[in-house]
Amino acid sequence: MKKLVSFPLQLSFIFLILLAFSLPSRAQTIVCLETVVDDICMELLDTEAPIAAQNFLSYVQRGTYRSSFLHQLVNDGENTYFVGGKYVITGISGLNGIQEVTTRPPVSNEPSISNTRGTVALVPDDPDNPDSGTSKFLINMTDNPALDTLSGGYTVFARILGFGMDSLDGLVSLVGTVDLGDGDLSAIPVISQDIPIENSIGITIADAYIYDGDISDFEQGGGDSTDSSGDDPVDDGSTDDGSNGDGDTPTPGEGETLYENAVCVDTNAGEFCMELLPDSAPNTVTNFLNYISSGRYDDTLVHRTVPNFVIQGGGYSVNPLGSSIARDAAVVNEFELSNLRGTVAMARASGQVNSATSEWFVNVVNNTQLDTVDGGFTVFARIISGMPVVDAISVLPRVNLQNSLGGAFGELPLTDQDNDGVDADDVVLVSRIYVTDVIVDDSDPVDNGPGDDGTDDGIKTTAEYSTLSNSFFLPVRIGDEMYRVIMVQDTQVPGVVFSVITTRIFSLIDSGQDAATMDLDAGTLIIPSIKVGKIIITDVEFSLTEFSTLTFTLQSFNRP
Repeated sequence: MKKLVSFPLQLSFIFLILLAFSLPSRAQTIVCLETVVDDICMELLDTEAPIAAQNFLSYVQRGTYRSSFLHQLVNDGENTYFVGGKYVITGISGLNGIQEVTTRPPVSNEPSISNTRGTVALVPDDPDNPDSGTSKFLINMTDNPALDTLSGGYTVFARILGFGMDSLDGLVSLVGTVDLGDGDLSAIPVISQDIPIENSIGITIADAYIYDGDISDFEQGGGDSTDSSGDDPVDDGSTDDGSNGDGDTPTPGEGETLYENAVCVDTNAGEFCMELLPDSAPNTVTNFLNYISSGRYDDTLVHRTVPNFVIQGGGYSVNPLGSSIARDAAVVNEFELSNLRGTVAMARASGQVNSATSEWFVNVVNNTQLDTVDGGFTVFARIISGMPVVDAISVLPRVNLQNSLGGAFGELPLTDQDNDGVDADDVVLVSRIYVTDVIVDDSDPVDNGPGDDGTDDGIKTTAEYSTLSNSFFLPVRIGDEMYRVIMVQDTQVPGVVFSVITTRIFSLIDSGQDAATMDLDAGTLIIPSIKVGKIIITDVEFSLTEFSTLTFTLQSFNRP
């Protein structure tokens, strides 16, 4: 399963290899937390702690833990455990970007199992009231018998499966903590303390989902815990959104025809694809295709993101930045399907039911409340690949540029920030939206536009260096996975030195696109080609000079 990664990708390679944490096999609900290091899966103990287990499951199903993080590490020599489930990251720097999750009513305490290593327990919100548990949980990294008597005894409701404890063990030995000076945020575990505190929140939970495999998958000799579930971005078990209902979304890139009505959105943060649903919203689909065929979605931007809600685009161009695209007449509302996670719907003017034109949004969580607003928002498509890219975009830092760009830009996501203000290099650029009936390698050459001397005419390049930010975006293969990274040049040191922004590493769909290769064992980064101004250099080779910061120094290149 591909992940939103916020820290160096290969940290798990240096974790100690320990014996698997084994548990008896039995039919139970399995929930996985998609973290920056691995998927941490657990078996809910719905027999021993039915109330707490169902409470935790309800938060998972609501998407509450998406974009959250483990906000506390207790390691006092006697007790060691991580605490999470209380805060989410909104993308705004500092304390203002950390918000408490919306909680359900508290549940009754039901302590029956000891807080031993590998168990997961409910944490009461009020230390003096054992019946005050809501969304907060802890993962016991050691046997912590003190928690069996504290506040009436912390309710154990789950046990970690498979190799999840191995990954967490490695974190205990590697992480430090930062203090944001506010109660539960006074000991936040982070993997690196060398970056500003507001960017240091380390053990993020990109998503929490119900695993659709069997508990035997986590036993020695069983399957990989990341092989099932999580690739299907649409709410499991629901078929009213046009899914086939069997959880078997075909894997893109295999050269087979997958959907009759597929559309892909190519952005600088990665690509995501959707299946259009003309049977449910025929006029809306036709309207959407008209914008695609006319090229009006080319070089537009995702102009609005709201974490745990939506990402929105389709209305504004980057040429010039913030200018409105030409819009057709509004279409009549065609609400039929629910606004579930992974569905795509049309935006419209507030209070005007039949006002949708070009703007679309992707539901990042189940937004069923939109089904009852002014006749419901029209769902016309559903994501079939690249939902991790959507999730990554949804938690990018945001700025309010309403004063300079207009009222639509109050929550503008940024892929990068420099000291020269916001420009086209800093936004989520939608370079094109195109129609396809097969999700395979898009091998058509990218025309970078001829320079005055014609040196770059029609040549596809892997990356383009920005002189404004001294950086470039780069699709890169690391092992068997594909990621999008940002390389920033250190202009204060001799030579040509670039470092990866380790907090801005996003998963990409590997559909055979031109990409660099990073081999951390060999200490090399090979980039097929980079466009620098009007010049294209090829066979660019960097050597790894600092592992902890993923810093590379240029060794050689060719110019055709």
